[in-house]
Amino acid sequence: MNQEFSINHPGVPTRCIVTGAARGIGRAIALRLARDARTHGGARLLLVDQHADELDSLADEVRALGGEARAVTGDLCDPAVPDRLVAAALELADGIDAVVSNAGFAIPGPLLDYEIDAWDRIFAVNVRAPWLLARAAHSALRASHGTFLLTASISGTHATSPLGAYSPSKAAALMLVKQLANEWGPDGIRVNALSPGLTLTPGTAAAYSDPSARAQREQRVPLRRLATAEDMANAAAFLLGPDAAYVSGTELLVDGGLGNGLMGSLQMAGWGRAAG
Repeated sequence: MNQEFSINHPGVPTRCIVTGAARGIGRAIALRLARDARTHGGARLLLVDQHADELDSLADEVRALGGEARAVTGDLCDPAVPDRLVAAALELADGIDAVVSNAGFAIPGPLLDYEIDAWDRIFAVNVRAPWLLARAAHSALRASHGTFLLTASISGTHATSPLGAYSPSKAAALMLVKQLANEWGPDGIRVNALSPGLTLTPGTAAAYSDPSARAQREQRVPLRRLATAEDMANAAAFLLGPDAAYVSGTELLVDGGLGNGLMGSLQMAGWGRAAG
């Protein structure tokens, strides 16, 4: 018996929200989205971060690539911010094809001495904010058969000292992705996670400033180099684009093979952000 299926194959996303967009991975993803959208009418991006000057500079770069961009500053610890971001994105583009929840941070410290306020802030930004952002964008993503991408971390499956709450928060974020994908798949919404490994960004630059320390970390990676923000943007472009139309509830680990072995102690004291 023949059976007909109605299959929605989304195109290149052009109407997007990117949080944590001013620097590093978020910036690279935003620019990749803008480049990919040039032949599809141009990108319309809502760019979100707390670093206003760098965010404005990024918006100018997006415009130079033929897109539209609106820079919005906001603290994702505030539970009211996600609703405002979605409203601004809909005002800019009258729809949302993709949300990239990239904002995240770490507060180093051992759990024995960890402050409750620090724990709560980490989970507010790394877990609660993506949930609230996804929830706020649900109707728009359902209308577009869009996609939600969360930047997690290799630390979500490998405990990483001395980053205290960071690894638990990223583990929770990975389960959030699976839960959202399970619940929203029938709505035509794909939800995935991008998990970077050791990545050179402005947030991790201090940890790699010592050449010998950098060389030691690179020796832990089978590909023998640190990732770049562009490596992550390339992987994100796949997850956000039409080639991943049947990919949902997945963690794409982009770590040069590091996670195949025991990470051991990375001695990451002093890192502003964790690896990835």
